[in-house]
Amino acid sequence: MLRRIASLFAATVLAVVTSVTVAASPAMAGANAMAWTYAGGTARGQAVWYHDGDGLKVCDMSADGRGIRGVIYSYNSAGGYWVNEFSVADSNSSDGCKTGSMNVPDGRKVEVVVYQYWSDSTCCAESSYGVA
Repeated sequence: MLRRIASLFAATVLAVVTSVTVAASPAMAGANAMAWTYAGGTARGQAVWYHDGDGLKVCDMSADGRGIRGVIYSYNSAGGYWVNEFSVADSNSSDGCKTGSMNVPDGRKVEVVVYQYWSDSTCCAESSYGVA
């Protein structure tokens, strides 16, 4: 009888410890990221990654004839390479920001890159990191 009680007690303790350990394990939290592109010391545009919804907002902030493009890359750690997920472009500073989204696997490191473009030229790329 004493053995049965001890066995039951040990099983109960194991179940409680296991459930507390599983409940206490933090989930991989996402993180937003924001990058700005400048020219002549003035901010010309920005790209913002929102991990909740996997969204990208790109804003052209200067009527200078240049557009702003934001690109989302995610790091596939299993394969050891970066994946070009999607991009959003805003070519007009007077019509508000442009947005887009695409599912990026949760927990992946994400790089948001923003740059200016016009004709066949680009410049002033900047980047920031977040987590999907």
